[in-house]
Amino acid sequence: MKKIEKVLSMLIIVAFVLAACSTPTPEKIVERVVEEKTKVVKETQIVEVPGKAIEPTIVRLSGWASSPSETALLESLLYKFSVENPNILVKYEPITGDYKQVLLTSIVSATEPDIYYVDIFWWLELATNDVLFPLDDLMASTGTKHDEFIPSLIEAFTYDGKTYGIAKDFNTLGMFYNKDLFDKASLEYPTDDWTWDDLKAAAATLTNTSDANKPVYGFCTPPDPGRFPAFVFQNGGMVMTEDYSDTTLDSEAAVGAAEFYTSFRAEGSGVLPSDLGEGWQGTLFGKEQCAMVYEGGWLIPYLREQFPGTQYGVVMPPAGPAGEGNLIFTVAWGISANTKNAEAAWKVVNFLTNEASQRTVLESGFALPTRKSLQNSDYLTNNPNSAAIFNGSFNGAKPFFWGAVGSDVNDQMGKALERVFKEKQAVADAMKQAAEAIRKAMQ
Repeated sequence: MKKIEKVLSMLIIVAFVLAACSTPTPEKIVERVVEEKTKVVKETQIVEVPGKAIEPTIVRLSGWASSPSETALLESLLYKFSVENPNILVKYEPITGDYKQVLLTSIVSATEPDIYYVDIFWWLELATNDVLFPLDDLMASTGTKHDEFIPSLIEAFTYDGKTYGIAKDFNTLGMFYNKDLFDKASLEYPTDDWTWDDLKAAAATLTNTSDANKPVYGFCTPPDPGRFPAFVFQNGGMVMTEDYSDTTLDSEAAVGAAEFYTSFRAEGSGVLPSDLGEGWQGTLFGKEQCAMVYEGGWLIPYLREQFPGTQYGVVMPPAGPAGEGNLIFTVAWGISANTKNAEAAWKVVNFLTNEASQRTVLESGFALPTRKSLQNSDYLTNNPNSAAIFNGSFNGAKPFFWGAVGSDVNDQMGKALERVFKEKQAVADAMKQAAEAIRKAMQ
């Protein structure tokens, strides 16, 4: 009884406080409380002991530290996610320095984030070691279909019939051409229908070395493993066998591609960036010393910032004897196989790769979206240079990935081209030497 009286006393005090913002007078409230003692006690137990607030699910997300603008873009998307999903708290933990090494160390110590960037160049070693969470069931739970994404991108992160990553954005190679140099040479601009023959003829016509201080070359071909493989694909070849158990760089198709690739410099219509004191052909393109180059969408903001007066266009790489070929550079969102919050983590990934978020990525100008539905977007219609890079993913594009010894493959491709360019080694011998070195590394 004393407990009830104590509760009643407390309620009377509360009643007077509430009177300031209530219609009934304090006297009537007190009278009603006294008359309904049993009911009061029951209601008091509910009101005076409120339920405990639900703690949000914490999801850790990580990637390498990108430019401030791109980081701001990701943070803005995560903010939108938090507004729509207040029960999930995303902690963004960017990694500086050697991203892959830091990530692998965290995986070994079981402290890796729930979600993290997975580079196309080394994703398979994670998938084959059961480090990544298969996403197919999670995708089905939200009605997210594989065919909503660009086929080459969803396939790029598929292993043994399972999907282990959703590409967050991507790039392919496009052929950039300088309009002013084409106009001076009275040449029509390239089109998506160009072939190797068109490329070779235009490169010769565009080359003008009469000014020793500013020679102009038609087509630059650096000893770059991120450019050369596209020519191998265009010639019907591959860099590695389908199961990555062997290299095919010494095949007839690969050797033929290398002969074509190195012929521009040998014939005087091409040049290496180092020949003109530069480390990247993108700079030579901006300086109007290379009339045509194979580069990705990353060249667009570079030109805008460093060479704003450059008049240029972009088309898909010319087709070779076997047709079109291109490279895909991409990074996926992967989910840790050790995560304790798989459904929440998937909600984050699904949000970041849905059409609305991908449209935001596209319109930011930093990268290209992975959703097929955006191919006909107003942005790409009004930005044909970006559209050419985007459409490259549908035309003979293959992932920039060579299996477990990918770094060795890249290293040997670059060295082989260097030997041809600078040591005059026969192309077939250079490619054979590269293939043998790769096979040795595989052992």
